[in-house]
Amino acid sequence: MVRITGNFQQERELHPAASSLLPELFAKGWHEPSKLNQQSRQSAILLQQAKETFASSLNVNISEIEFLGETDLGFQLGIQGLLKQSSELFYSAIDRQKVFAVAKTEENLGRTIKELPVDNQGGIQVSKFSTDDVLVWQVANGETGNKQSTPKTDCRIFADCTSSGVDLLPDFDYQTGLFDSTSWAGPSGVGILVIKSKSSWRNPLPHNDLLRVPNSFSLPLVLASAVALENYLKDQDIRVELKEYIINFISNQIKDVDIASNLFGLSKQISISIKSVEADRLLLALEDAGFSVDSGSACKSADMQPSHVLAAMGRPIIGNIRLTLHKDLNQEIVKNFCLALKSAVENLRS
Repeated sequence: MVRITGNFQQERELHPAASSLLPELFAKGWHEPSKLNQQSRQSAILLQQAKETFASSLNVNISEIEFLGETDLGFQLGIQGLLKQSSELFYSAIDRQKVFAVAKTEENLGRTIKELPVDNQGGIQVSKFSTDDVLVWQVANGETGNKQSTPKTDCRIFADCTSSGVDLLPDFDYQTGLFDSTSWAGPSGVGILVIKSKSSWRNPLPHNDLLRVPNSFSLPLVLASAVALENYLKDQDIRVELKEYIINFISNQIKDVDIASNLFGLSKQISISIKSVEADRLLLALEDAGFSVDSGSACKSADMQPSHVLAAMGRPIIGNIRLTLHKDLNQEIVKNFCLALKSAVENLRS
């Protein structure tokens, strides 16, 4: 088995600081916080401390935070919860598949939906909105890392922060927003739904109580996510320099390559398409050299489906690979990866 020396895949291991505390967190955090016994009161204190960490780091109020045991559920809660009977739903051609699913459901119910096109850098082409309309707005794209401009509108906004996380917080007013724990090397299965406007949001799920979300989350995993977040923010970050090195190397050393990611986007994502190279064969060649990368859509990377994001941008989708730059990468790994990429492309083309 080849030893992987450079992991550029989207999925990564739990942050070491959180991983080392998992047994303790599960021992302390399995009691129901709402009960009155001593262990439950301790769990309630830990939950409150975690909320304080998230509120401070995400620049929101504690009362605006809800935890989810399934991040994707946040798209339904965050978007449908803002819709009024008269609302039209706007989203972009590069949004996540879960957004498309919510939009299709609403269309089947008779609602007017509109998909907004993007330019070749992934910039969403805005439209005219009424105050009752709902706009899904990606802070940054999960494949290219390219940022969006600030939306200038008075309509209701759902901010998709699942890719940007704490690396780029929204600089605009929004009514609901969704964060994914994995974006800061936290555990999967933890979503943070932010509900900033109680008056403009209602729980779209069947319910008969005052709870805003199902509260089916794992408290130990929420605590682990808070630990990961605190330490992620403290970790050294040289990804801006690493991304610039990779893009410059590819631009100068490998011919016929389309780079969909720009230098002004998130430092942790790069998407490139290499002409006359099959992506699956390139992935295997890089793995043999000790490097793991992704290909296809970030929503469906497991089945190698072509990227709808690149297609919407009018960029090539053949020979596409995606790199996720994690904070534990260093210059030596990146330089060796670039050399391995160049060698693999030359061999496959020959």
